[in-house]
Amino acid sequence: MYCRTCKIIAALIVLVLSFQGLVFGAAVKADFCISPAGNDSNPGTLQKPFATLSRARDAVRVLKNTKPDSDITVLIRDGTYYLKETVVFGLGDSGNNNQLITYANYPGEEPTFSSGVKITGWEKLKKYPNALPDKAKGKVWVAELPETKGDRWRFYTMYDGEQRLPRARSRGFAPPKGPHDGVPDHKDGFEFPERDIMRIPKGAPIRNWPNLEDVELFIRPHSQFIFNILPLKSVDQKAGILRTAIKGSYPLEEMRTGTYQEDIPESAWIENVIDFLDEPGEWVLNTQQGRLYYWPKDGKPGDNIMVPTLQELVKVEGNIDIKGPIDKPVRNLVFKGLTFIHGERDLWSDDDKGIQHVWAMEDKPDGLFRFRGAENCVIDACRFANSGGNGVRLDFHCQGNTVKNSLFENLGATAIFLCGYGPGTKDVNKRNLIFNNCIHDIGQLNWQSFGVLIWQSGENRIANNLLYNLPYNSIAITGARPRFFYMDYGDGQDRTQEFNDGWRHVSRTVRRDEVGTARTWETIVPFEHGRLNIIENNEIHHILRKLSDGSGIYASGTGPFNVIRRNYIHDVSRCHMIRTDGWQRDTLITENIVYNCWEGMTRKHYNHVENNIFVNMTSGTYIMFRRFKEEEPTIGSRIQRNICYHSGDNKPEFYQILSQAPNKPKDCDADYNLFYSKADPKAGSEFIKKIQADGIEEHSISADPLFVDLENGDFRLKPNSPALKLGFKQIDVTKIGLTENFPERFRKGI
Repeated sequence: MYCRTCKIIAALIVLVLSFQGLVFGAAVKADFCISPAGNDSNPGTLQKPFATLSRARDAVRVLKNTKPDSDITVLIRDGTYYLKETVVFGLGDSGNNNQLITYANYPGEEPTFSSGVKITGWEKLKKYPNALPDKAKGKVWVAELPETKGDRWRFYTMYDGEQRLPRARSRGFAPPKGPHDGVPDHKDGFEFPERDIMRIPKGAPIRNWPNLEDVELFIRPHSQFIFNILPLKSVDQKAGILRTAIKGSYPLEEMRTGTYQEDIPESAWIENVIDFLDEPGEWVLNTQQGRLYYWPKDGKPGDNIMVPTLQELVKVEGNIDIKGPIDKPVRNLVFKGLTFIHGERDLWSDDDKGIQHVWAMEDKPDGLFRFRGAENCVIDACRFANSGGNGVRLDFHCQGNTVKNSLFENLGATAIFLCGYGPGTKDVNKRNLIFNNCIHDIGQLNWQSFGVLIWQSGENRIANNLLYNLPYNSIAITGARPRFFYMDYGDGQDRTQEFNDGWRHVSRTVRRDEVGTARTWETIVPFEHGRLNIIENNEIHHILRKLSDGSGIYASGTGPFNVIRRNYIHDVSRCHMIRTDGWQRDTLITENIVYNCWEGMTRKHYNHVENNIFVNMTSGTYIMFRRFKEEEPTIGSRIQRNICYHSGDNKPEFYQILSQAPNKPKDCDADYNLFYSKADPKAGSEFIKKIQADGIEEHSISADPLFVDLENGDFRLKPNSPALKLGFKQIDVTKIGLTENFPERFRKGI
């Protein structure tokens, strides 16, 4: 007993000494250390750390002169670091040659960076504004914020700790179809008949509010795949006309319904008005008064009510010469184990340049972390959460950078955005790696957001990411379609002004002095830089939760030779899961598994669909063929060795033709496919017999593919599968999804 007790005491002593070693630096080595309890006048050691990231950055600049070849490490202790201004890393902060400069969490700790400031001085509202709903009286608190008065500062999101609080909003309504006599442009306003709108928003009318500059219109304008947030300019109650200060990307009218979406009677609403403060948790900012109104759920505001002050928390920025041919990037920085929260969302301006459908803007400071001119930099095991804008942006010259093992959750917009230069000769956004990240519940404010959005960026690898609970598309690669180069539709009518107004798609991004007279697809392709991307091994599910006419993986108007390979997309209740859209060509779609979704895929142009598994498309459509009049045919593209398995009671439509010009399976080299309907085995045979009349599918069959265990998600084929005899190759599902290197602390709840 005595010896055992001695051993226990000895072991405890070792643990204590080990702990002291960690605390005092005996076991942890760092060139500098940061702590919320530190001081920037300290030497930055583990025992006497700095207090701020910017101070450590400045110290590294000096140390590089004496350690030009050795790696440098800055360790960041646990706690929250509140930033008053964006921390910028410039050319002078690069690692020399192969030198790495790392800013990482102290082992076992989770430091957090926030731009939030606490709101204090709350008082119970005693004198009620006339428009305050009766149910809110006696429950609303107010904070005086003189710094916001007179439009000097305005915030658009608010948080209780890390939880975003909703702004007061009206009930939804549907703007009428246009155009209208009172709003001829129809992209900056609409008429609102009293019977349709005035009495709908929770009993309060749309009116000419005194603080109209604070009020915003949230709207799905015209199309199912668009969402705009627009500040109001005026409300003419007598004429029944509402106008916005910024034009929408599409006409502000009742949303057009279509193939993939049920009717949406409430496609617009208004936010940040005291009239609509009628639910616990809601808030309103009035900058005319300099007052913040809040109805706390718990009866009293908590001690950690925060509002953001920055859109960008950290920026790595080289020397970007937008008009010139050469940029100078920052190199060799590593950011590891850090959390970034509380960033503000983006606002549009008249000078913005929109990418496709104005899903996002070129060169905007709207990400928690932004690379703008960077090479060989790394984000590893970081968390981006609870913010109004994007997670990470890689703008303009960004090459060889990596974003890996990180968590993106509860963001207002897109998680990761690679945004190269617009069409031209400057092809410098490439060879980046987006690997092993979990992305969920993003796009909470701006519904037209993506898990990963790639614009004019090539040779990237997007792999082993898990994406779910998204409002719209999961992964997209896009470029500029031909008509945005020459500003007409082939009818000789110049539409330059039309396309430039309101950031109409991508026309403003085209570098016209570089593209010259490029008009045809062949002459335009050299300026489309979204080529040679590899999208593989990703798992995608439960997406398109808000918008429609979208996809799990989407490609449109990029350069050639992109590969969409070995992705698993499942449990999505609307739209097509893989889509090659307008002017997309030479894309290889192979080894993907699409299971329990609405549609398998939609294809246009010369793209190849080989060795994929499509199981249980609830609409009955497995491969849709589309082409618009001005687009090229699909002659010679391959559709081979795919498995289409249907177990629903509805009749499958293995090939569906939906186009405005001829585009049929017979244009393709289609053969060696397996089509099977479990409920009606004859359906596959009848389909093959019918399609063979077009001279294709000569060797295709209708037979049970013999999955090992379909009900439990095992898509392997038994050795005697007839699909194997057709040349189908087994798909290695062990390579799909997050790897074992994904941090354990992020796995909870995913």
